[in-house]
Amino acid sequence: NLFLDEPVQTYLSGFQVNDAVASQRMTSRLFLTHNSGLGRTGHQDRTREETVNPYPTRKALVDALDSAELQSTPGEAFSYCNEGFATVGHAIETIAGVPLEEYFTGKIFDPVGMLDSSVHFMDWKNAADRTYAYSRTDGDPFDSGERHGEYTVMRLNDDYQTFLSTGGIVSSAHDLALYQIASMAYDCSPLGLTAGSLDHMQSVQCPFGDTGWGYGLGYWVFWSGHVKVVGHSGGLPGISSYSMMIPSEKTAVVVLTNRGDRRAFFLAERLMNSTRGTVWRDSIDQLLPFTTRYPKRTRDELAEYEGKYVFRSGTAEVESVDGGLLINTPSRLEGRPVSILTSQVGTDSFMSRDEGMSIAFVRDKSANIVRFLNGGYAYERQ
Repeated sequence: NLFLDEPVQTYLSGFQVNDAVASQRMTSRLFLTHNSGLGRTGHQDRTREETVNPYPTRKALVDALDSAELQSTPGEAFSYCNEGFATVGHAIETIAGVPLEEYFTGKIFDPVGMLDSSVHFMDWKNAADRTYAYSRTDGDPFDSGERHGEYTVMRLNDDYQTFLSTGGIVSSAHDLALYQIASMAYDCSPLGLTAGSLDHMQSVQCPFGDTGWGYGLGYWVFWSGHVKVVGHSGGLPGISSYSMMIPSEKTAVVVLTNRGDRRAFFLAERLMNSTRGTVWRDSIDQLLPFTTRYPKRTRDELAEYEGKYVFRSGTAEVESVDGGLLINTPSRLEGRPVSILTSQVGTDSFMSRDEGMSIAFVRDKSANIVRFLNGGYAYERQ
């Protein structure tokens, strides 16, 4: 058995990041809630961007994490970390004594009846009826050089096995709907999980301020009045997906798109609105209705966060507004400019008003703001 609050080193004795004390504190729960302090370490980016996978096995990836630097103290701030999920996946296959691919097939695909799902990208690439991943942007870093009319075909890796436990699965909307049904079957789930386990996964483990919203174990957790809404996004170059569920109503929608510039969260929200009535808002132009008791600070009071912050895709500029911040930044994968309006929900903690995502600012020992964390990436203050 894997115990969530045991140090990862209990199961993987060689696990180490570049901070020995932090390495001893990191647990599976911290990884599964993206609260380990690592964020995106750059290893997954290399796997996506390089023709040959530099980490051909999950063990090779875990060994390579010895150079990974902390973005924040473990447990301090939410920062998305797929390297952490891959580490937990390696721990599971080590404990089980079978490859993770076999574990997924035997424990998830087969009992749920997911006949159109695979753990190998090449099964998708070799399929006669497969879709293609598209973009309309010229000069995209993942441009394959192939054109289908006005669309650019995106290049996806042949080998994505290292990050299988982060969502490197080939599937269909039908199969994902079956998985959703199994995930909401609290009385008798074919996944072999009890009602308590499913509810624990789908409940806030890493809170976003005092809003009641946050992250569970592999799920974003939102509220629509007294109704819990859970879901998760997925994305690769040219691909955007979203799974949204309301377990108490046994209602769910799946969105799979082969356009990476289409934000599947909004499509899922619109479908859910059509299926069961308005979840949060009638238009995505409206702000999400999360609430906070954190004191609303003025623009002048928030000026300490203003400035330019640099990350791998360019420079972001932070402006203060009453009650929050406006962050103008290149997008994380394609580099297209986006504007993120946020509200402050806690000390150095902000949430985006469009999708309810967490953005945390980090201070050094002298209480100076040195970076903010968005989508797993660290934006270093200039």
